Amino acid sequence: MKMNKILMGLAVLAGGLFASCDTENEGPVYSVYTSNVSFVDATTELTTSESSVEVQVTLTRFGSNGDLTVHYTGSSADAGIFTDLSNGEATFANGSSTTTVTIKADNLEKGQEYVYTLKLDDESVATADTIVGDPITVAEVVIMCDYNWVDAGTCKFIDYNFSDGEAIEGVKVENGEGSNVYRIVDAYGKGTGNITFTLNADGTIQLQEGKHCTFSGYSVYYDSVNYGAYCYVENEGNHYVVNHLLVSGSSLYIGGFDFIWNK
Repeated sequence: MKMNKILMGLAVLAGGLFASCDTENEGPVYSVYTSNVSFVDATTELTTSESSVEVQVTLTRFGSNGDLTVHYTGSSADAGIFTDLSNGEATFANGSSTTTVTIKADNLEKGQEYVYTLKLDDESVATADTIVGDPITVAEVVIMCDYNWVDAGTCKFIDYNFSDGEAIEGVKVENGEGSNVYRIVDAYGKGTGNITFTLNADGTIQLQEGKHCTFSGYSVYYDSVNYGAYCYVENEGNHYVVNHLLVSGSSLYIGGFDFIWNK
């Protein structure tokens, strides 16, 4: 009986040895041969006041052995702006796990945002069963061409969104040099953002469409197209009464503030 137990143990051991030497399946079962190429960031953002800039986008790979060239495509809804100086190729040098490609943007206009999307081609993306980490296969370059902001006086900012008419004196107003675009700078303080508007020849103003500053989880939101009954500005001289909405998550609330502009 004792001998039978020993023989059975040897048989199990031999079976285990044979299984471990299954060279036919060794590659797919035990080895991962893939570069696992990824963009480092899903979004590369740049703010500039120039009309032409170059942006570098960084890619990474798993491991660093050998030269490797991968391919990607680029697209944008902004015609005539972007040029891919790397021509759809990213090359990793032997010994390096990172590389960059260069995207150039020309003909940028003040106050406009531009987006360019890069996508790794299918051959450059790791297959699902060999993937390492959480690779980013689509990345965006976002360029904001900002104004050169110059002093345009101050204002008394009177809040009705979060108080019963609390007045804040001496809030800065700036002008996008060479334009009729202005902004109330950090009206709620603590870097909460600006309120941007255009000034018409007759002294009336129009808030920029969309979200403005955010305070206590609520963003000043202006949409005169879809919510014209709630988004409009009245004024008497330099005293402006702004009716707008507040947005928090998917909820909208009626909001408003005044400002008296000391130009």
